[in-house]
Amino acid sequence: MFTLSQASYDTKEILKWGGLFIAGLVIVVVFIQMCLVLKEAIFPTPPPKPTVAFGKLEPQLFPESVTDKKLTYKINTLTGYLPSFPSQMKVFRIKTFTPDLLSLPNAKTAVAAAGFKSDPTQISDISYQWDNIDSAGLSQSISMNIVNNNFVLSSNFLSSPSALLGDLPSEEDSVKAAADYLNKINTLPADIDTTNAKTSLFTIQNDFLVPSTSFANAQAVKVDFFQNGVNQIPIVYEQPNLSNINVLVGPNREILQAQYFYQAPTNKFATYPIKIATQASDLQKDITYVASYDGSSSSVSITDAFLAYYISSKAQNFLMPVIVFKGSDNFTGYAPAVTDEWINK
Repeated sequence: MFTLSQASYDTKEILKWGGLFIAGLVIVVVFIQMCLVLKEAIFPTPPPKPTVAFGKLEPQLFPESVTDKKLTYKINTLTGYLPSFPSQMKVFRIKTFTPDLLSLPNAKTAVAAAGFKSDPTQISDISYQWDNIDSAGLSQSISMNIVNNNFVLSSNFLSSPSALLGDLPSEEDSVKAAADYLNKINTLPADIDTTNAKTSLFTIQNDFLVPSTSFANAQAVKVDFFQNGVNQIPIVYEQPNLSNINVLVGPNREILQAQYFYQAPTNKFATYPIKIATQASDLQKDITYVASYDGSSSSVSITDAFLAYYISSKAQNFLMPVIVFKGSDNFTGYAPAVTDEWINK
């Protein structure tokens, strides 16, 4: 007969062996995981091969270097080596625009919000110019690409002293004035954070803008707006710490000149193999554009290097990475990061 004591005994046995089974299973799982971790440490799984789905890419567009000296480089980082980079990176397609029947009417509406209400002059199939005299008496011109709404604003402020009379807004207020002006014409894109804007002070000497040593002596504030990085990789432009989107603000929040050249990466990407420069001799051929250098010597000590995405002041089809080198005497140099085999020569 099956008794209560027998049932109690059987239950205890089931619990005991069940517990031992579960404990054993946990030990096996932990052991397998430890083996996998050890295997990855000793024999890491190689990353997937680059997709190179866009095929060979056009060379990146760099302006002329700021110096024509033939520079030589030595690595002078804290470790004595250049940092390690991943073997591949994403290359993104740049957003393109298609002209339509509304391109010109939309452009007219955009510039009218900034005071340009006259009929435009056609410069090319996609470029138009509007002229205006603003409330301060400044003669202004705005040239716009009516397809993508990129534009350049110029004025005769250098030869118009009356435009520089009055109080210069603070650097913070200048950022607001610049952002307000751009938003009248083109709503600032979501990847531009106005809190990261950079301000520079200028004064006018002999009809030229020159950097000012203090706000008290300044006559204008230049505001540069920067696009956010992509996948935590920063974006750089032709001039270090300057952007293709900038506004010059004068006294009384007067907008003296502006440039808006925006190129937006899309979500479409392909992966490409990346150069790994490990020796100073590699830098001689890889650094193709010197963006800044204040030295008189032809020898540069490289103190840092990092990856960035480069945006030119000319239209490009792809957002491609560069290796940015920093060095002595305010040196900044760019090297195309995608390996040569995937660049059209």
